[in-house]
Amino acid sequence: MNLQEAASRARAVSDKAQGSLARDCARAGANEFLAELHVTTPVETGALRASERVWRVFGGGASAQAIVGPNIIYGAFRNFGGTIRVRRAKVLTDGTRFFGRQVTQAGSHYMERAEDAAEGTMRASMAAILSDYLEAL
Repeated sequence: MNLQEAASRARAVSDKAQGSLARDCARAGANEFLAELHVTTPVETGALRASERVWRVFGGGASAQAIVGPNIIYGAFRNFGGTIRVRRAKVLTDGTRFFGRQVTQAGSHYMERAEDAAEGTMRASMAAILSDYLEAL
């Protein structure tokens, strides 16, 4: 084994890891979380599930984050629960049912359930990314 070549490969892997390893791992984990989120999301019309995406992956070096979730007005309401009060109309309706002047709903906490369910696959996908980096040595 040529020690100089091995050192050069190690430096190249180290430079690449410093630049993008954390971000690549965050992206892989985010994709696994999104897949599980699509399974746990409550579905009435499908609009909530259709709005879920990996919105952004950022960072570098040893730290990166991903933003994953829905982009629909009632996403947080569906997850955490709360009360919706009528503003302009006389009653709240979904087109077929009437709810009166306000409706209170318990949160389903589907995002937390997805996170718990995806923990193993998220770790495995990140470990696979790390393994790919290390195989270059």
